[in-house]
Amino acid sequence: MTSTASAVRAGFKGGPGVGCRALAVTPGPMSTDEILAAVGAGVFVQSVSGLHSGVNPVSGDFSVGADGLMIRDGQLAEPVREMTVASTIQRMLLDTIAVGDTLEWLPGAAAGVTLAIDGMSISGS
Repeated sequence: MTSTASAVRAGFKGGPGVGCRALAVTPGPMSTDEILAAVGAGVFVQSVSGLHSGVNPVSGDFSVGADGLMIRDGQLAEPVREMTVASTIQRMLLDTIAVGDTLEWLPGAAAGVTLAIDGMSISGS
């Protein structure tokens, strides 16, 4: 077969496998401030942990630890730590209600934009 250039390696000892590099979401029309104002009340997730063990690559189910800030009256408020965010990747994509206009490159050869996602399950203190 002709190569599709879709293989990646986890390290120099491992063989190639299916994967991608430089994954990015196309920026949308809204600024982060506009998204926060539209959300009104919610949680602004700034970091997640446990992706290596909290995501089922077959079903798309995930449950990961997260840290972030509360959103109150469309403004960022107090910090929240040690919460758990759970859903499915499919549901998360279907429930995306706004996409931010600023693309930020993240560690690990991926880029992100601010997303507003309705209906995420969040628990913790």
